[in-house]
Amino acid sequence: MRESGKRGKMEAEMPAMGTLKDYASASFPTPPRSFDYSHKVSNYPMALNDKFGDCTIAGIVHLIQLAYAEVGEVFIYPGDDAVEETYFTLSGGEDSGLVEHNVLQTWLKDGLFDIKILGYAPINIRDKKEIANALYAFGGLYVGVEMPAEAEKQFEAHQPWHLDENSGAPAGGHCVVASGMNSFGMDVVTWGNVTSLSWEWWNQYASEAWVVIPEIFVEAGHGPVWSVNISQLQNDLRSL
Repeated sequence: MRESGKRGKMEAEMPAMGTLKDYASASFPTPPRSFDYSHKVSNYPMALNDKFGDCTIAGIVHLIQLAYAEVGEVFIYPGDDAVEETYFTLSGGEDSGLVEHNVLQTWLKDGLFDIKILGYAPINIRDKKEIANALYAFGGLYVGVEMPAEAEKQFEAHQPWHLDENSGAPAGGHCVVASGMNSFGMDVVTWGNVTSLSWEWWNQYASEAWVVIPEIFVEAGHGPVWSVNISQLQNDLRSL
């Protein structure tokens, strides 16, 4: 049995800006009905998420791993000490969890783990087409869910997160990284593993999703960035 870790995503704070499709300057590649990028990464670290509620920082690590894999490179895990320092710097020294949008703002302004991004944008969590376009084009999404306690048991039993008679009210927010999707639901990276969730579970417990545009995509000439009006996106982000 695999072990679940801790939660640590605070309540979603959504900025006054458009979602990804509002910044589209060209069509995104048409996604297939089923795809998953998680296999491109050989190992996902726990990144201390079994010790601290730092899922928002562990999610950054996993998202960077997927982004590097998308352009044929490998991101070397910076180590637990770097993760701990980053988490407690952003949290003010308390194991209190973090707001995903605040983490993204810091990433845009200062960089995280010596990685820079050009921008980020929210995704409409009720628009499956926008989710599919963003996930297929960029290889991963930074996601927030409000997890019921039953989800931990399902994870440890190697079951997808799904609704059953024990599904109840949310027990706490959690950050995961989406790596793929199909007719059943999404594939996600969390707690050093890959699991999945059903669309019914998503509709019940999802609270936020974000696409991130790393500098490495532009450096590598990764096509999807040219489908985004990055200048307008950056102007809107600067006004927040």
